Amino acid sequence: MNPKATLKYFIFASTFVLIGICISCNVTSNLEKGSNSSAIDGVWELSHFYNLGNGDTLSVDTSKVQHKIYLDGHVIWNTDPAADASEWHGYGTYTFKNDTITETLTSMSKSMQSDVNTYVIPIERSNNTYKQVNTYERNDTIFQNIEIYKKLN
Repeated sequence: MNPKATLKYFIFASTFVLIGICISCNVTSNLEKGSNSSAIDGVWELSHFYNLGNGDTLSVDTSKVQHKIYLDGHVIWNTDPAADASEWHGYGTYTFKNDTITETLTSMSKSMQSDVNTYVIPIERSNNTYKQVNTYERNDTIFQNIEIYKKLN
């Protein structure tokens, strides 16, 4: 084989391999991003809030103002101050997998501060809404806060 042909073949083969690697990395990156965040990324507004105690509805609130923003693995949420003027907001990172959001808050209002800063939240979702159920126990009563969000963007 002549040296010029060998050099051309080497350049062609190297270019082909390099393009293949770039395409593969891009596809892998997009798949990872899509499975982790893109399905939930966006601005979400609370539309309904239900508080249950041992399965009985204690309250329903459709006027509560609360927003969550999920973007590129980060989460920030806020709500209007409570009747006692306490603030409720948080910021941190999140992952989304198998219809479960795991939020790890790194900054939060004083009312949120505790030994727990990671929240595993199973959700049910459709294209423009999702429902999360937070369950906790106090004095032999099992409480559930059910939040339904609608997507704004």
